[in-house]
Amino acid sequence: MNKEIIDRISYYTRKVAEKSSVNLAEKHPKWFTYRNQRLMAYKRLMHNQINKAGY
Repeated sequence: MNKEIIDRISYYTRKVAEKSSVNLAEKHPKWFTYRNQRLMAYKRLMHNQINKAGY
């Protein structure tokens, strides 16, 4: 499935905002542990798509 660049940017910014609003002093679910790695991988793919499109 190919997403438009604007969709990828809006998804990424929404997820980063969610991540930054979490209190790190509290206990979190297991899925939260690797959230940063997943966000950074998504960011790399997003930037690759932007570069290929020539923006």
